[in-house]
Amino acid sequence: MFWQRRRYRDEKHLAAALANCRGKINKELRRELCLRDAQDLAVLLNRLWSHMEKTTRAELVAICEQEGFIEAWLRTLKQGKTGEKVTAATVLGEMEVKRALAPLLAAMGDRDEGVQMAATAGLIRLRDRRCLEPLLTALTEPRRWPPARVAEVLVALGKDSIPPLLDLLERGPEEVTIRVINILGSFKDEQVVAALERCLEDESAAVRREAAVALGETGSHQGVESLKRALADAAGEVRAAAARALGKLKCPEARDLLEDCLKDDIWEVRAAAGAAITELAAAGDEGEMGGEPGDGSAGWRYCPDQKKTPLR
Repeated sequence: MFWQRRRYRDEKHLAAALANCRGKINKELRRELCLRDAQDLAVLLNRLWSHMEKTTRAELVAICEQEGFIEAWLRTLKQGKTGEKVTAATVLGEMEVKRALAPLLAAMGDRDEGVQMAATAGLIRLRDRRCLEPLLTALTEPRRWPPARVAEVLVALGKDSIPPLLDLLERGPEEVTIRVINILGSFKDEQVVAALERCLEDESAAVRREAAVALGETGSHQGVESLKRALADAAGEVRAAAARALGKLKCPEARDLLEDCLKDDIWEVRAAAGAAITELAAAGDEGEMGGEPGDGSAGWRYCPDQKKTPLR
């Protein structure tokens, strides 16, 4: 009995026991877990969580709730030191503790980037729609939470994020509109593409530029015609963004227009068009690109203000 009571004290053996208990945590193993410090246990569970069976995880969540570990981690997330907060945010996210939603949202605004990232990862694992409203509000208050972290969670929430983002797109000031456009570029959705196409008609060149970039990011060819028209935009930055987007989407039908852009007065546009043409050439043979065999356009790299340079 003495040996049984001490057989899990070595962390290596304790880890092995957890990984192999096949969904049933016996009394001795539970006792050893409960003897551990909350922080040490969190570190151990974070390391082992992905290797344990689903039933084992569920039982561990129940044990940690009953023994007060989850409450301890919630307190640590609010008041602990930086490293402790990271550990607490990670384990609460791994366990998908629903009541950790508010503390994780608060931690996303922590001064330390590591805590922000751990909290963001935790929120992504929770995938709780209740965080939509505060996250959308945060897009209008960038000093509250880092916009990049907010974007990660909104993208992880998937299509649930699209309707409120589109609503915010219509009523937000320019800086908010640009943040929303950047997020919408992560969605390959008809409504999103249509909204981004409308943004290409916005009076702000900055908004039009970001819309062109986002259309390229969606990976959808639905917006190709709008991007082709944007190659004639009054603002060079928009023309350059549209050229890059068409290259990213690998649109062979835009090749002639891109070649016309090689004569643009602005160097950035010429460079973007050249890079896009090179992407088209790399995407497939002449037949796929819609060019004539033997026209000599395939296999060259465009250098601004220079003639065609063969690839080496």
